[in-house]
Amino acid sequence: MKFPYLLLVAFLLQSINIKAQNKDSVRFSARITGQTIKGTVIDKATKLPMPSVTVRLSSSPDVKATNTDQDGVFRLTSVPLGRQVLQATAIGYQQAVVSELLIISGKEHVLNLEMEPKSNNLNEVVVNVNADKKPLNQMALTSGRSFSPEETNRYAGAFFDPARMAQSFAGVVAGGDDNEIIVRGNSPKSLQWRLEGIEIINPNHFGSEGASGGAVSMINTTVLSTSDFYTGGLAAEYSNALSGVFDLKFRKGNSDKREYALNIGILGAGATLEGPFKKGGSASYLISYRYSSLSLLEKAGIKVADEGVPKYQDASFNFVFPTKKAGTFSLFGIGGLSKLSQDAERDYAKWEERMDGQDMAFGYNAGSAGLKHMYIANSKLYFNNIISVSANRSSNHVDTLTNDYQKSLSDKNLYTNTSVRYSGIMNYNINAANVLRAGINASFLSYNLNGLQYNTEIKAVEEVINQKGSTSSYDVFVQHKAELGSGFTLNTGIHANYFVLSKSWTVEPRAGLNLKLPADQQLSFGAGIYSRLEPLSYYFAKGAAEQPGSSLSSQLEPTKSAQAVVGYEKLFGGGLKFKTEVYYQHLYDVPVSSDPSVNFSLLNVSDNSAVFSSAYRSLVNEGIGKNYGIEFSLEKSLSRGYYFMVTSSLFDAKFEALSKQEFNTAFNTRYVGNLLFGKEWMTRKNNLFGLNGKLIYAGGRRYTPVLVEESMRLDEEVIDQGRINTLKAEPYVRVDFSASYRMNGKRVSHMILMDVQNLLNKENTVGMHYNPSKRVIEASTWGGIIPTVNYRIEF
Repeated sequence: MKFPYLLLVAFLLQSINIKAQNKDSVRFSARITGQTIKGTVIDKATKLPMPSVTVRLSSSPDVKATNTDQDGVFRLTSVPLGRQVLQATAIGYQQAVVSELLIISGKEHVLNLEMEPKSNNLNEVVVNVNADKKPLNQMALTSGRSFSPEETNRYAGAFFDPARMAQSFAGVVAGGDDNEIIVRGNSPKSLQWRLEGIEIINPNHFGSEGASGGAVSMINTTVLSTSDFYTGGLAAEYSNALSGVFDLKFRKGNSDKREYALNIGILGAGATLEGPFKKGGSASYLISYRYSSLSLLEKAGIKVADEGVPKYQDASFNFVFPTKKAGTFSLFGIGGLSKLSQDAERDYAKWEERMDGQDMAFGYNAGSAGLKHMYIANSKLYFNNIISVSANRSSNHVDTLTNDYQKSLSDKNLYTNTSVRYSGIMNYNINAANVLRAGINASFLSYNLNGLQYNTEIKAVEEVINQKGSTSSYDVFVQHKAELGSGFTLNTGIHANYFVLSKSWTVEPRAGLNLKLPADQQLSFGAGIYSRLEPLSYYFAKGAAEQPGSSLSSQLEPTKSAQAVVGYEKLFGGGLKFKTEVYYQHLYDVPVSSDPSVNFSLLNVSDNSAVFSSAYRSLVNEGIGKNYGIEFSLEKSLSRGYYFMVTSSLFDAKFEALSKQEFNTAFNTRYVGNLLFGKEWMTRKNNLFGLNGKLIYAGGRRYTPVLVEESMRLDEEVIDQGRINTLKAEPYVRVDFSASYRMNGKRVSHMILMDVQNLLNKENTVGMHYNPSKRVIEASTWGGIIPTVNYRIEF
């Protein structure tokens, strides 16, 4: 662990020669070299290109302003390296300002701007894209924000991972040291991932069945564009979501020149390639690939771990084909393979715990690919159609060895899920103040679910689940956004879902309201009904009282939630923004155990692991829950070389099972506070040095007392069903730190990044649990310090 600290010393020594960025340093960088900023300006409502928009750099007045052409395209050349501020102005539109553009020598900066009409407001309005953080989706009025890939790269402890970055946002609690997140007290499995407007399977390596997170993200931020993240208050077009949604967008590759990025670090070695399919054409490609660095070292004969070495690889791509009359086609995808295996040492005298005498293998493979067609019919109407295929394969195999090293199966499961989805959207601009959007979604789901587990009572392996088949889910929606004047914006809509497996309908009305007040203030309100399918393994797993082949839970309906949120925000000068939201969620039709003596609820688990619990029985939709709380955030976007964000959330999350007793969920940490900050300096040699830090302080996770005597008798953990989650672990405390140094050559840019999660090496506890190997009650802990070093070259 010494290497990261030596690297930190080197960074700090380098910073001795650094001075703050000012006009002199900007002029100095301009004399060395320049770069190109180019892009497209479109109308946010119609998606049509905007000609004659004036684009200028307010941070570098020496760079001449330009106007967009008939296709909305602009190009600024000889732009000084470093941070720049860009302005776009057009008659009848709000002025757009982008204040934290990072211009480097190795890559042209491609920027796509969406401008909003003034809505009959004669006063001059300036939209600071970075300070506002408004969602890209114009129908989203509450509980949402946009984020850039540059933010994801910058935040301490983010590891280039959007989920780890979001751990600092208001309403979000880190699920642990991995990238799992708890949104407004909801189970992490209720988070939905979307890509290019359609739902995808969990894009994280080493993710368990039904989970939304994992140890390492498959997402490469080099292919991401500005995207949206929501904590609630979703517009009517969003389906199959109860809490958070990551609505990811891929950027378009450079259509003028070929560019490359090579990356190597502890998390992986990879490359990103982009460029035009042919010179002078408008079609472009963007491809990235990464392979586990630890696996590469192992292949080279270098021992990197005493236990199993995590092995993974992933790839992303986006091929864009604009046409003159038929619209724009794009082919996109993301996928990854991951596995971890560990064989027991063949010397039983060294076995201290039961798992020391086990051979284990775990794997998680997942991928999603889609074909998207965007067609703009005229200035009022456009269509968006997507067809996608997603699949994942999750496996686990554990053999227990005898003293003569004979294998005996302990656990084995293999889950395969495949989904073919279609999404079609029509957007019609009735006039400047009214927008109508409608669409349909169809999901065709196939599954092959198999699970075996050792039962200590019968002292044999038993079948927990064995189901193969298919089902489908259908959604329709319509929503209307109206500018009512005097600062009022109203969004009303209705969403309907039909789930074939349970033959159930869900009708979901939704509404949102924004009121703009003087002095850059805003009030917002959102309410609606939402639903989400649970992991399919819960619909078919066998309770202890069931006979083989039975599937009593297959009649389960989706879990539902009624939500309401009220928010207030205020924009100050200098990119400073304050925001607070109060929310309430009533969850109902929650699947719970059909046995009243077992207080089991799907609100209390984060994946499908409870399928293997001895307390699990067939499920019925008779549970309820509630989450309510208040959130605060004070955020200064990056400008003048620094940024910070302070967020805090106070909340409560409860559930009731069939017994009608109310319990805390395992995720009811009650409070969380985050402090995020960073500072960067421009050096005299045209380089950029940055320091970033993050502090997380959250309430401890909830856990249940263990019945010691019963656990020892059965040789497995047995919890007190009458005292679910009555105990609480110590507060979760984590300090993250990162330091970066970017070097700009004539046509090449280099970046070295050291990112350390849990800098103080604090072992946070999850709770007390039964260890069958030692036959004792002991604390379960998260991992310690996780240092990473990364080098990237772009040219």
